[in-house]
Amino acid sequence: MEYWKKLVYIIAAIQVGTGITIIGVVSFIPLFLTSELGVHDPGEAAFWSGLISGATPFFVAFSTPVWTVQAQKHGEKAALAGILFLLSLIVFANTFVATPMEFLILRVLQGMTGGFVAIGMALVMNITPKEKLPWAMGVFQASMVSGIMFGPLAGGVIADAFGYRVPFLVFAALTLLCLLVTLRYIPKHAGPEVPKTREPFMKQLSLFIRNPVVCLMILLQFLCNFGMSGIGPILPLYIQNMMGGDASIVATIVGIIIFAAGGTSVCASLLVPRFTEHFSMPKIIAVATLLTGVNFILQYMMPTVTTLGIMRGMTGMTLGFVMPIANTILASAVSPAERGTVVGFAASFSIMGNVAGPVASGAVAMHFSYAAVFWMTAVCFFIAAYLIFRQRRLIAADIAVGRHK
Repeated sequence: MEYWKKLVYIIAAIQVGTGITIIGVVSFIPLFLTSELGVHDPGEAAFWSGLISGATPFFVAFSTPVWTVQAQKHGEKAALAGILFLLSLIVFANTFVATPMEFLILRVLQGMTGGFVAIGMALVMNITPKEKLPWAMGVFQASMVSGIMFGPLAGGVIADAFGYRVPFLVFAALTLLCLLVTLRYIPKHAGPEVPKTREPFMKQLSLFIRNPVVCLMILLQFLCNFGMSGIGPILPLYIQNMMGGDASIVATIVGIIIFAAGGTSVCASLLVPRFTEHFSMPKIIAVATLLTGVNFILQYMMPTVTTLGIMRGMTGMTLGFVMPIANTILASAVSPAERGTVVGFAASFSIMGNVAGPVASGAVAMHFSYAAVFWMTAVCFFIAAYLIFRQRRLIAADIAVGRHK
């Protein structure tokens, strides 16, 4: 196997493990709050869940550019190793929290270890030949979704079987394993050499502000993260309500549903290269984004947990086409030397969707209803589809230029 392809698979495997650690608590955060941390009111639980879920990505957004700069200066291996080491310590500390505020503080500290996704993605972009970039982005996106698949399922099953504190111990150990793999296999530095004299922050920021395609892809990723993460805080409570208040296996069911949606998303991401051979990327991403909005409306209309799970699977499938194509377009819109910087900034802005989504959905659920969250999410994707359709010719032109860089 060619070295670059082997390295893509290794990075993807580490991403799966890290994703499981970061996402694994999603399936039981509201239940952890109500059963272990003394939050008994459902509305208050939804609010705390949204705040705690949103705190981590909020600080990830600010810490990601810092970590990407460190990766450019000292090498990807050093930056990734630092992130994983700190993450393992913080996740382990979650085992001992006694109040929602303590939990929130540790989630904030976890956010300060952000940057893994941006560094991994930039590394994959830099080592992959141009003609294989859609495949590599599909594999990387599949690895990200795999963490989303297995994390909540593992967290839910472990929490239901052994209690809500044990998953933190398991995830901390998994993160240490990822650290060992990183130290063993990831090269010290694989990106373009960084000039000794760096450009000012605002000048670096202008690298993508002046490019409308880059701005659109970042906005699309923001809206996707906003829509998907916004359901997370209310999904366990929504399913518990559908089941008539039986909480004995809610965490496991949430994990299974998220697992199913992740499975369809992984399959779609791996099929992206075949679809791009027959259809243009702007057309694929516009249709997939529009269908995602429709799927969220259909989720709300489902009368049972089983049919809700099926529609979550359909939603995962359409999203599986959106993100890898958006990243491929983003890589095509800038030069190789700019990718590390642009990907870092892009990750920060898109991650803010993970902040706004849970906080907004928690507030909407508390003041209106769970139904309003589904409709709000659908509108986000309809807006994104409209923007892509308007800029489809400009996107196609940027892709054509990028193939010749």
